[in-house]
Amino acid sequence: MTDGDISSERAELHFLAALVEELMRKMHVAGVLSQAELNEIEQAVAQRIGGTPRAW
Repeated sequence: MTDGDISSERAELHFLAALVEELMRKMHVAGVLSQAELNEIEQAVAQRIGGTPRAW
């Protein structure tokens, strides 16, 4: 894998993460998901990837 490939993949991951975050925010504002539900989603994802969940 070249540096360009790594950079491109990193940029795509950042874009996807920002997209998901924006969609979650919009769903919260629209009343589709509660803050508790957003925190549950964050917790589940953090457990799946071995990271630390962020609070919503």
